[in-house]
Amino acid sequence: MKNNKSINYLAHLIGCIFVFFQLFGSVASADYLVYQVSNVQHYDLYEKPQAVYQPAPEQTNRSSTIGKASYYGIQYHGRPTSSGETYDMYAMTAAHPNLPFGTHIRVTNLQSGQSVIVRVNDRGPLKPGRIVDVSQAAAEQLGLLLNGTADVQLDIVG
Repeated sequence: MKNNKSINYLAHLIGCIFVFFQLFGSVASADYLVYQVSNVQHYDLYEKPQAVYQPAPEQTNRSSTIGKASYYGIQYHGRPTSSGETYDMYAMTAAHPNLPFGTHIRVTNLQSGQSVIVRVNDRGPLKPGRIVDVSQAAAEQLGLLLNGTADVQLDIVG
């Protein structure tokens, strides 16, 4: 009989602890969701502006680099870039470690042959082995969204 009472007490204690974590855990996550929503409400994510696709002009072959490219998207949308601009995931922009801001580069996916011209407005990528991070709009044009990275060739065009 004594063991039965201690088992009931233990079950009751575990139930109380579970309810406690459910109550306070949901409050914390609700606060976090309110924080997330208040930071995102400035952007209308349901109306996607059309990316302005510019056909690539004639290649000038001033400089060419081959390496891996990746992209950055919604998690950085609306945040300031290294150049001071606000990052727009629908613009044809890129992050490069050392090219001057405003430099236009042609990024060519070596596997598919697709290419876009982007303007450097940020610094990066921060991951070793990568030579450029492109915006989500440029990644769509290059076919990077599925894999997240691709081997590319960079050519400075202006």
